[in-house]
Formats: sequence, structure tokens, C-alpha cells
Amino acid sequence: MSEIKYPKYDQYLKKEKKKKPSLYERLRIFFLNSKRILKIANKPNRKDYLLVFKICAIGLLILGVLSYIIQLIFTVAFEALQI
Repeated sequence: MSEIKYPKYDQYLKKEKKKKPSLYERLRIFFLNSKRILKIANKPNRKDYLLVFKICAIGLLILGVLSYIIQLIFTVAFEALQI
């Protein structure tokens, strides 16, 4: 039996896989991208640094207060159950 080829179904045949880049090429691309990012990046000024510091401090304070309240609720609840 001869194999019949249908023109419309050629797209469903196994396609050639793209060749993966070698380790050297991947490292080269990584270092080029790193170099580009370091050229673009700049040091934050005092105003930006203080803004980030304030946001982090407020977040830590909120998490601390929230965890203290939860701990307090569970301590009171467990003491009430034991009595």
C-alpha cells in the first residue's frame, strides 16, 4: 500500500524542533542583558530611599500589630476554654 498524502494536513505533521542555544550562547545573552540593565539602572536619591523606607516601616508596623492582636485573641480564647 502506498501512503496517501493530503496537502491540507501537512501542517499537523511533526515539525522540526528549533535547536536550543548552546551553553556559551545562553551565558553570552545573559551577560549582555545584565550589562544593559546595569547601564540603565541608577542609584535612588535620598527622597526615593526615604519613601521606600517609610513604606516598609509602615508595613512592618501593621504586620506586627496584626500578629499581636491575633495572638491576644487566641490566648484569651484558649484560657476561656480551659476554665
